[in-house]
Amino acid sequence: MNIYIDYTTVEDLEKDIGTYTGAGSYTRGVIRALKDHGADIKLLVYEGYVPQKPVERELMPEGSSLVRTEDITGFEFSKDDILFLPAVTGRILAKARKIRKKNGDMRIYAVIHDRQHNIMRFDPMDSLFHEGICRLAPVLFAKYMMKKLVYNCLYLGWIKSLDKVFTVSNHTLQALNHKDLKWISYFYQSSPVEKAVPQKFPGADEMGDYILFVSGGRPEKNLGRGLIAFRELCSRIDTDCRLCITGIDREKLYRIAGRLKIPKEFVDGRVLSYDYVDTGMLSYMYNNCRYLLFLSKGEGFGLPVLEAIQSGKTVLCSRQSAIPEVAGSILYYVDAFSTASILEGMLYLADDKNLAYRQELVEKKRKIINEQIGLDRQVLIREIVGE
Repeated sequence: MNIYIDYTTVEDLEKDIGTYTGAGSYTRGVIRALKDHGADIKLLVYEGYVPQKPVERELMPEGSSLVRTEDITGFEFSKDDILFLPAVTGRILAKARKIRKKNGDMRIYAVIHDRQHNIMRFDPMDSLFHEGICRLAPVLFAKYMMKKLVYNCLYLGWIKSLDKVFTVSNHTLQALNHKDLKWISYFYQSSPVEKAVPQKFPGADEMGDYILFVSGGRPEKNLGRGLIAFRELCSRIDTDCRLCITGIDREKLYRIAGRLKIPKEFVDGRVLSYDYVDTGMLSYMYNNCRYLLFLSKGEGFGLPVLEAIQSGKTVLCSRQSAIPEVAGSILYYVDAFSTASILEGMLYLADDKNLAYRQELVEKKRKIINEQIGLDRQVLIREIVGE
């Protein structure tokens, strides 16, 4: 029996979305756990793939079991093999169905991080992130509805191909739960900053007091409302606090702020921005921020919330989708679609006493979460390797 882990989907995701993604981090965490367990695994990668990130070079050293393929649907599996798909998208589910038809006796396991389309309402503010005709709300709405319709029509047929389905939240599990599933369960997700060493970077000492906002270049993370609320916060109270945004280049930030009528002078004086950062730099940012501002409109889990907690920081957090499952009652939740609600939360955490109280809760919850991650990881590995 061979256990094959699909890494081609991670390559696709991180090429399209950004250098680091939650699904990619999850995949690398599972690979590390399987290796630590002593499982004999083979990683399916594209022809010509060369590990780029430090974490990839660590997990995939020279001589490691990389299996190269142009398309996993054309790979020859044997009847006793297990194919593990840790970063499922709609495209990979469609491929899983083809693999099942070709290799009827093998086992296919998959981790589904969210039930697309996981953002349950259309948001015209997504137009901030687009150029040309896609800036028009009717065009975006048509694309949103088309994706939702196609996905919902095809999803149930695709998912029948899977022998086991793992999810990273109860929210996703309930969205998937139907009679055609053979086996389904969910396991708490681990975090890439769990063991990361914070790395200082040029300019870190000049950042001062800052609120952290991660993956700002992705529409679902809701940067527009975050910027509006932050500007209003600065006009309401006397504060030197800055907003630090990762995952976005400066020109895109200026463009979004300009469309929101936020002056360039305000952005230059109060907003820091960084493109995609590695885990060491991100860990430093978490460890030294005032708190994390996480306003996502839809998540299968909400990995940045976990990363902040494991760094000892609280989160001003969206209450949408699966996000409250990560930390329960210890965080301050807001409505991601309401700028007034976001501002209310920012004013709450501007009070040092309120911030200190939430930090105390984080310290207590962090121990519980780490125990849960360890236990769930043990069970997940057993379900994969079949011991």
